[in-house]
Amino acid sequence: MKKILLCILVSVSLIACTNQETKIEAITEITGTVTSTGPDVDMMKNSFTYFANGDWANLALCYADSAKAFHNVWPSKTDTTVGVNVQNIIEGFKKQRELIDGNIILGRSIYEVETKTNGDKYGHSWLEMSWTSKKGVTGKMVIFSSFGINKDGKLTYHWPIYDTKDVVNLK
Repeated sequence: MKKILLCILVSVSLIACTNQETKIEAITEITGTVTSTGPDVDMMKNSFTYFANGDWANLALCYADSAKAFHNVWPSKTDTTVGVNVQNIIEGFKKQRELIDGNIILGRSIYEVETKTNGDKYGHSWLEMSWTSKKGVTGKMVIFSSFGINKDGKLTYHWPIYDTKDVVNLK
């Protein structure tokens, strides 16, 4: 009986220690390209620079006429009120800017543009910004943004996600 148990234990140990073959399937279809340089990346960077400096006219030029912004909300095909016209967003930025002392400081950042095989382009950015209010209170946030980019090199949507706790302190 002991010999049978010993044989089973050895067999189980050998099976457990045997390398299992892992099958990995190669992806044969090309899904597009990703870049961190080029005119679309420059346009996204410029849009943040224009925002930081309060250059509203040039900021508006970065966007297509029908562009929408979706700040801290999920875009919805059924609820058209969640997307805001870019001109309305800029008007809100102007009012908010009156509470800031000087320009907004742009810190560390990452930008990328993905081009799909069908030509569709999507931009992404991770950006740190900080400011000082006219009351002397400092604020800082990290913003993740997703962008749609049309064939004319204009932004068709801007979907930023960020923590608003320091923005609220501006008032």
